Amino acid sequence: MKTRITELLGIKHPIIQAPASPIAGPPLVAAVSNAGGLGILASGRITPEEIREDIRAVRELTDKPFGVNLTAGTPGYEKLAEVMIDERVPVISHGRGNPKWLIGATKGHDTKIMAMIGAVKHAVRAEQDGADIVAVAGMECGGHVSNVATMVLLPLVASSVKLPVVGAGGFCDGRGLVAALALGAEGIAMGTRFAVTQESAMPSNIKQRYVETSEADTVVTTAITGKGVRVLRNKLTDMLEGKGQKLSWRERITSTLEIRRTLGVSWWRFIIGGWRMKKDYEASFSELSILAAGAMRVEKAMVEGDADFGAMVSGQVCGRIDDIPTAGEVIDRIIAEADSILESLRDKVLS
Repeated sequence: MKTRITELLGIKHPIIQAPASPIAGPPLVAAVSNAGGLGILASGRITPEEIREDIRAVRELTDKPFGVNLTAGTPGYEKLAEVMIDERVPVISHGRGNPKWLIGATKGHDTKIMAMIGAVKHAVRAEQDGADIVAVAGMECGGHVSNVATMVLLPLVASSVKLPVVGAGGFCDGRGLVAALALGAEGIAMGTRFAVTQESAMPSNIKQRYVETSEADTVVTTAITGKGVRVLRNKLTDMLEGKGQKLSWRERITSTLEIRRTLGVSWWRFIIGGWRMKKDYEASFSELSILAAGAMRVEKAMVEGDADFGAMVSGQVCGRIDDIPTAGEVIDRIIAEADSILESLRDKVLS
């Protein structure tokens, strides 16, 4: 199946693995790319040296195109970008904030920039600034959510820009791919579906938790990061939502200090990064500490395997996931189903 996305990125299938942190490591990224899609490394909360090691680890596992994620405003943003440019990463997916600086910095390096957006105005701005692709994430997605459903947002963006558009939020199979194409997209990005695969770094007990959930088992809460984030409902969300609580000041301060230590950046760089996050997230300084604590809660689930008091980031599509296949099997099934549906549609429509 060829679209402008496959031609631009040099991939076989218009399927992209969303850079879900912290589960999108080299094994998953390489598996997706080897199967004909585009794998994307997550760079959240790791140092420039670590992302360089991960990029090189991916190249040991695949000779196919892949990408790396970069989130505006995070401490060490420029250093991370410098490593990606130095390593000649084929694709950088840019989230949160304006990618204009990155677009200028990668000029002449043959690196494609995919802007991750959640509003029409952001897609238009990304096109004006010179992005190569826009990825549209609707409110069904996991993590920080848009206020508009993919069914509405995707065609609005597709009719507002000339760039190739990728749909995200609510996709997991061939039916979704065909629907995205009909809505104006030229490919799909999936986070939750690829998180629940054999190559994903997510603990096995958490993967099983996703398999057992229904579409009604997610909740959008501001109590974890200070902004609306979609996660699986568990004891943590029941406690925070039921009592109107937020993560404690002690946990927020401890998490903030731990993130600075993990990143290995100076206090000055950390403060500057915090200021940029304040601007990009439109958050107060107190809310930034909640973001830090929320990141630790995500790690508690997605790395340590705490299904009760960790934050399990998930899209509503979890209700349609009932197995833990390989990433390659996911892609093969999607393409086979999409081809079958496209053929059957000719029979459904009466002439």
